[in-house]
Amino acid sequence: MLISALMSVSGETNSLGLPARRSVCVILVDGLGSSNLKSAAGHARFLNSQQSDSATCWFPATTSTSITSFATATNPWENGFLGYQVFNKATQAAMNLLSGWKDYSEGENYQEAATIAEIASSRGVGFHTVAPSAYERSGFTGATMRGSGFHGVDRIADRFSEAQKLLVQPEAKVIYLYIPELDQLAHAKGSESSPWLNQLEDLDALVRGFVSGIPKGSGVILTADHGVVDVPKESHVYLDEFMPKSEFKFVGGDTRSLYLYFEDAVDRKTARERLREQLADSCYICTPDDLIAAGYWKPLSPKSENLAPDLLVLARKRVALYHRGFAKVKSLEMIGHHGSITNEELAIPLLKFGF
Repeated sequence: MLISALMSVSGETNSLGLPARRSVCVILVDGLGSSNLKSAAGHARFLNSQQSDSATCWFPATTSTSITSFATATNPWENGFLGYQVFNKATQAAMNLLSGWKDYSEGENYQEAATIAEIASSRGVGFHTVAPSAYERSGFTGATMRGSGFHGVDRIADRFSEAQKLLVQPEAKVIYLYIPELDQLAHAKGSESSPWLNQLEDLDALVRGFVSGIPKGSGVILTADHGVVDVPKESHVYLDEFMPKSEFKFVGGDTRSLYLYFEDAVDRKTARERLREQLADSCYICTPDDLIAAGYWKPLSPKSENLAPDLLVLARKRVALYHRGFAKVKSLEMIGHHGSITNEELAIPLLKFGF
């Protein structure tokens, strides 16, 4: 989507069919899946009144994978952002590909593909990121927004005001406006909670006001990186109840798509059968090759292969998955979850204004 915005500004044919525009603002609302938006129709009347194109995020349905692919026009099976928490086989160390970077340069150096910001610069098009100030020098920003001008703005309403100022300027540009607050609230309170619904209602009003003032010759796109599923604590599934920590080098992924990395002595076939027996029809148990055969991934690059798990446990029912030998205690309190292949997690809105 971000590459299509740039191609629109460059006057090129693009996969979204966007006509030429002087400037385009792409709003990414973290965690606002199509199902979440529709379920809260009474709190987002404007957004739900708009025609949304059919769109899905990459698998796994998680921020690190989706935004990296969005920001580089590459795929997770190519770029090495194969999930949220992974195990690096070359270094024999766990990696958090979203927030685990030591500094800006570490993320910047790990992600080798050209960013859309860098491509824009090579074409003489400006690129601006408008996001919370805390992210300006994060490693993930280094990986995804390398080459972008950064506008650190903490209040959501002020982010829209900043994007509006950029849109009215005469220079050709792409603006990336990032809204992480709904995802943060979903994890803490749930996507059906009053705080989440109230935040969505405020966002709905802000978007309505913002797009009503689109300057002539500009366009706006609104999308998301994944959806969210609320799971009550009584529906948590703990793999450590039947698979001890000693069997694993690491358990990562997300709470609805666990990545299992076994010790060398553990028989994978036996482990898979044990998981099937214990989890029954609540989850899919698969290998990376199974995902490739099903079309969720294509053959992995060496960089992605280095991070690929031995087995994946993908939630198909309303459950959250943990191995408490590896999970952070705080994560056990989460209500909103994502990562799996359900429509609730993969389907995302794609709204266009001014095109």
